[in-house]
Amino acid sequence: MTAINKSGQRTEDPMTLKYMKLIRSMLITVGLWPGEAVAGKPHRIPFANMFITWQSCFCIYGELLFIYRRFRILSFFVLGDVCIAFSLTMLNLVRAVFPYSDTYGAIFHDFVSVFHLKHFKHKSEYARKTCETVDRISYYFSLYMTVIMVIGVSSFNLTPQYHNYQNGIFKDDAPENITIEFAVYYSFPYFEQEDHIAVSNLYNVFLSYICAVEVCILDLFLCVAVFQTIGHIHTLVNTLRSFPGHRKLQHPVQFRKSVGADSGSISVEIIRDFDDEENKIIKKLIKECVEHHFFIVSFTERLSKFFGPLLGFNYMYQTFCLCILLLQCMGGGGALMRYAPLTLITFGQLLQFSVTFEIVGAESEKLKDEVYYLPWESMSVSNQKAILLFLRRVQTPIHVMAMGMTPVGVKTMGNIIKTTFSYYAFLRTSQGLK
Repeated sequence: MTAINKSGQRTEDPMTLKYMKLIRSMLITVGLWPGEAVAGKPHRIPFANMFITWQSCFCIYGELLFIYRRFRILSFFVLGDVCIAFSLTMLNLVRAVFPYSDTYGAIFHDFVSVFHLKHFKHKSEYARKTCETVDRISYYFSLYMTVIMVIGVSSFNLTPQYHNYQNGIFKDDAPENITIEFAVYYSFPYFEQEDHIAVSNLYNVFLSYICAVEVCILDLFLCVAVFQTIGHIHTLVNTLRSFPGHRKLQHPVQFRKSVGADSGSISVEIIRDFDDEENKIIKKLIKECVEHHFFIVSFTERLSKFFGPLLGFNYMYQTFCLCILLLQCMGGGGALMRYAPLTLITFGQLLQFSVTFEIVGAESEKLKDEVYYLPWESMSVSNQKAILLFLRRVQTPIHVMAMGMTPVGVKTMGNIIKTTFSYYAFLRTSQGLK
């Protein structure tokens, strides 16, 4: 399949790539794929997304009612379990609300139709190689996200059922005073999980799948968009390095060896200015670079502005849940089997976002040096002015902000990890004092 880019040239459709097919097929199941907007039609909210939004609210009500009814009899670890599930449900609700905005569909449309490197690979051999490398990285990263999603859902749901099986819950002569474990605890009027074990377990698997897809696959799309941004920056850096260099002339210089001796001459290299024809070519190159940089910054700012609240909520979730997950893992045995995968996934999510977005800032830092190293001394005055304006623009690195305030990067990740271990130490001490 082919697509038409904004310059009117026929390019390969990014939706034919395996990782883009995976993102589309998974997001369709939870109503997060803006198919109409990607196709260039008015954005429409899928029914599946509206259903998931309401069922998330319904589940939050059930979890709060469970805490209200049983708070005094809940053990410390079961209460932590409920808090983790409640946080995941809130995270799920936040992500379910995003597609209600038209900007959500517009970002997906622009990414697929305009921003993807497939639409730029025809410009140079380096652009083609960069596109292929980024696509390869995106494909393997999509496989990684799919695997951890399956592991997370499986461990979260199978471990409680294994404990129930060990305790004889599924036997006809099951003990009466054995506590039944569930992946997600909730309570509704005229409905208690202990009376409907099969229905509750099936509903828990459904909730876990929705949460896993909305968290992992939407994060996958954001990471893929960042990979494409890094590819664009690399292409721009290569374009700047490919500028015409200084033109040097060999100029003879006369000199005298000593008083009364014969004079001699040496050849000295002199840098000459570009002629009018060369300045026209350079002016065109400068214009293309400025437009490319503006194109990268504009898309990144839109991505940051729209998904900034989601990234901020991610940080709050990770700060809150990581300390509880660490505490739950300290229970050992079955608790470790159940919570270790979710702990690693949560920490991995924090690590992958922080490192990936940090690379964007680090790579964009190179632009100011590359612009300064251009042979501006030999250019015309108008081209020098254009280079000066361009140099001012690239002084600010490209950063993605969470909530428009905190840059997403390694420094923020370090602060979250410090805060997490501080809270973990406090909770562990409090538990020991009980």
